Order: sequence, then structure tokens, then C-alpha cells
Amino acid sequence: MKLSDVLHSRLQPLVGTLLLAAVGCSGTAAGPKASSKSARVAKTEATRGPVHAVVEVSPQPARLSDEPTLTLTIDYESGVVIDKPPFGDALGDFIVRDFREPLPAVKNHREIIQQIYTLEPTRTGSLEIDPIAITFTDRRPQGDGARHVFETEALAVQVVSGVASDTPSLDDLDPFAPPVELPASYSWLVWLAAAGMVLLPMAGAGVWWWHRSNAIVAEAVTPDEMARRELERLWQKRLGERDVKMFYLELTGIVRRYIEGTTGVRAPEQTTEEFLREIGGGRSFERAERQRLKDFLESADLVKFAGYRPVAEDIDQAYRRARRFVGLDLGEEVAA
Repeated sequence: MKLSDVLHSRLQPLVGTLLLAAVGCSGTAAGPKASSKSARVAKTEATRGPVHAVVEVSPQPARLSDEPTLTLTIDYESGVVIDKPPFGDALGDFIVRDFREPLPAVKNHREIIQQIYTLEPTRTGSLEIDPIAITFTDRRPQGDGARHVFETEALAVQVVSGVASDTPSLDDLDPFAPPVELPASYSWLVWLAAAGMVLLPMAGAGVWWWHRSNAIVAEAVTPDEMARRELERLWQKRLGERDVKMFYLELTGIVRRYIEGTTGVRAPEQTTEEFLREIGGGRSFERAERQRLKDFLESADLVKFAGYRPVAEDIDQAYRRARRFVGLDLGEEVAA
């Protein structure tokens, strides 16, 4: 038998085995990726005529420490006019922490817009995103020219306190080392080491607790002082010159947190309409003060949700109104 024939007969089974192993590995790796991705997004869709809307929240499930992202995507035929949905400072059991709106896109003769929100969960369990209303006017050549409204379905997002894989397990600890026999004359060292192992951690824990208690006392500040610090930091960032929408979002958030800290009204979690309705029937605010607060919040909503572009004088006046409302600059006369 020739040498080439021998090599061919010996190598052919080995090559076949390697090819089967490679195919098996690639097939095993492809499956979990797709299922893992789909399991991390909560999604709902709705369509009305020429308009299609998709709401996605990720991650799903989310931890209480996460900041989930809600993405609203609306794609529609050219000639349709979309009224962008307005949002308050909260979505159901989620607080809105950030907002951005990418530039519109065009694909296959359809226009696409997006609104992206960074959320903060307020508790664990099944939290619901309320249905989102989409309003549009059909101004296509073949359209009816009428105004239409439809809603997406409510979306449930699971929020957990932690992830089981992140929790330490006793199984991960190394086993105890076997005892080491010491000479009898040095047995007192064993007792000294044992006492040190007990007393030193106790002393360290006591020092840590003492420093922690002092830090908590030092950090305790009144709502007035907290509002003053936040307003000064906001103004020093000069955010109104770079991102006016985010400036108004942070400015109204400071005022709402101040109101919650001084009156107990859950202002950060309510829309402007809900908040004004609640304080309208209470005695926490006088009539003139309620009117000033209403003007301040509604003018800020125009910037945050209606695309209004304020001038520098408007930004300065809004900042001074916020300072006056939390008890600063009381001697300065500010227009209502």
C-alpha cells in the first residue's frame, strides 16, 4: 500500500470528527443569544391606518437599582402630521429621570420619530406603563384630513430587588484548612490569635458604625437648604445655555422635591395637571401662590414637551421664580 493511501485512510476520520464538533458548537451557541435578547425587552405595538407605534422597555426584568429605558417609536407615511405625546414627570410607578429625542429618519417612504426616556422604578413587583395616546392628522392626498387618536396597550415591567446570580453563596467559599499542630510551649499564641480574631472585627465594626452615624447626621439637611444647594449647582452648570429642555426638567424637579419635603404632596410623581388639582383643594398654598406655581410649571411644560425655545430672559426669570418659591430672594420683586 502506498504511503499516501495510508495517510488518507488515517486522516479522513479525524477531519470528519473535527467538522462535526465545529458544527455542533456553532449550533449550540446561536440559540441562547436570541432567547436572551428577547427576554430582556418588554414590548407592545399598535397600528391605526398609516401610523404604527412601538413601545419598548429594557431591561426586562429590571432591578430596583436599574434605570430602565422606554423607547417610543412612531413610523408613518409621508403627509401624516403627528402630535408628539406629552409626558409628565412620571409614568405610572416610574419616575422620568431623563429625556432625549433623536433626529427623525426616513425609510421606505415612511418617516420615523423616537422619544427615549430614562426611568426610575419606585418599588419592586409588576409595574405598569399606562397606554400611550398617539394623535395624528391624515393630510395625505388620499387621506381624509381628519384628526385621529389611538392608544398602545398597557405594558407590565417586572422589577426585582436583585439578581440571584449576584448574591454570594456559601458554596463559593474555600473549605477550612486542616489544623496545624503547635508545640505545647507556644499554646498561648493560639489563644492570643483567637482573641484577636474576635476583638479586632468587633472594634473595626464599632469604628465604622461611629463614622457612619456621624456622616448621616452631617448629611441631614432641611428641604430649604437642599433646594438652595441644588439650585446653585444647576445655575453654575450653565445648563440653560447647552440644553434648555434638560435645564427646565431639572429646575421643575427641584421645586417639586421641595414641595414634597415641606408639604408631603407627592409632587415628583404627578403630572402638572394632577399636582395642580391636588393642591387646589388643600390649604398648603394660598391662592396667589398657587397661581404663581401654576404659571411656572405650565411655562416649563411648554419647553419640555411642546418644543418652545425660550430666550435668555425667560430662562433667567424661570430660575428666579424657582428661587423665590423655595424661600430665596424674597426681597426681589419677580413678575407673576
